[in-house]
Amino acid sequence: KITIPEGYTRGDIARLLHEKLPQIDIPTFLALTATDEGYLFPDTYFFFPSTTIEHVIATLKGGFNKKIQPIKDDIARSHASLKDLIIMASIIEREASGDEDRGIISGILWKRIELGMPLQADATLYYVTGKESSKLTHDDLALDSRYNTYKYKGLPPGPIASPGFLAIKAALFPTSSPYLYYLHAPDGHVYYAETYAGHLANKKKYLK
Repeated sequence: KITIPEGYTRGDIARLLHEKLPQIDIPTFLALTATDEGYLFPDTYFFFPSTTIEHVIATLKGGFNKKIQPIKDDIARSHASLKDLIIMASIIEREASGDEDRGIISGILWKRIELGMPLQADATLYYVTGKESSKLTHDDLALDSRYNTYKYKGLPPGPIASPGFLAIKAALFPTSSPYLYYLHAPDGHVYYAETYAGHLANKKKYLK
């Protein structure tokens, strides 16, 4: 029995699998899934101890296809491609703190794209630097990477993690709100603002 949490990257999954199934070689897994970031569905799986790496990968990818089946028609009618939805869902998975936050943050991020604003999502920088929001420096914010959503507008080139079904639904069905900014406070709550001035006020109030 292996449970892959939502928000795990391919690297996280490879290390977890190797711990449970030592025959799953981490570099080989990463090489075989080079184009599958975001499409290895986070769920609980059962494998025989002697299972092969190919079978594990096929199962995780099959899990993704099975889970999105009920919303395939909605995806086909969506404002975005499946790839873009999964990229957005992976960001939401890492940025949101709960069910309500997923929809609101999705709405904010899609709105930023529509307005031509950079996403400015710390989770995309975590993907390339391994640093949490509180550890990011000015140099990190200037990093020349397409995954740096402070420097480059629009979605990054690929997913940054494996989103769960609720994050995928949030990307597909964003919640409309007047907000354009949000921040995560140390108490675990997400605080929203309609204006940059309001966002700065929230930072002053909650990020002490």
